[in-house]
Amino acid sequence: MPAPIPVGMLRHPMTLNNPSNSVDATTGQRTHGWSGTTVLWCHIEQAQTTEVMDDGGVAVRSNFRILASWHPNVSCASRLVWNDNGTTRTFNIKGCWDRDQRRRTLEIDAVEVVA
Repeated sequence: MPAPIPVGMLRHPMTLNNPSNSVDATTGQRTHGWSGTTVLWCHIEQAQTTEVMDDGGVAVRSNFRILASWHPNVSCASRLVWNDNGTTRTFNIKGCWDRDQRRRTLEIDAVEVVA
């Protein structure tokens, strides 16, 4: 059984965003957006970096392992936004697990969105 995450490791505040769909009042079309005000304190570490073929050629994709306290709104459709010393970094969640099934910690696999 995994041990609880020491509180001192959770040093990075990240905003949890969940998808929100609405209808535009003027055009009547669905719009996709993100809503979120929940802040999760996280520990983040780089797990893997790979090269991938992109539209513009070769791009670098970085995967991260994020540890956080358990929260009921975290899902694979969510994303995390981190303001890192004036730089905003966005991470799409690929998978999240509550390893010990006790609703104490989450292990999150995420990919950084690079514009």
